[in-house]
Amino acid sequence: MAEPLRVEVPSAELALALIERLRMFPTELTENGSCEVRVTLVGNPDRAVTTVLHSVDEWLAETGLDGVQVHLDERTYTLGQPQPT
Repeated sequence: MAEPLRVEVPSAELALALIERLRMFPTELTENGSCEVRVTLVGNPDRAVTTVLHSVDEWLAETGLDGVQVHLDERTYTLGQPQPT
């Protein structure tokens, strides 16, 4: 089984809002001094990653956060506020 995609979140309240947005995927909230949402990718892996990242973009726009760290396949990415199209 593949490693879950992980999103670092500044608070449990924001994490729960992200989990609600990602309800089509199995998710887990971990709190060890910081909050992290773990997302189990199901179905087509490329489509799942795209769907999760799109949902995180929408969540960022909704919350007004500047950005979050996303961990996938032993790499860390920074997602910032989506740019208007």
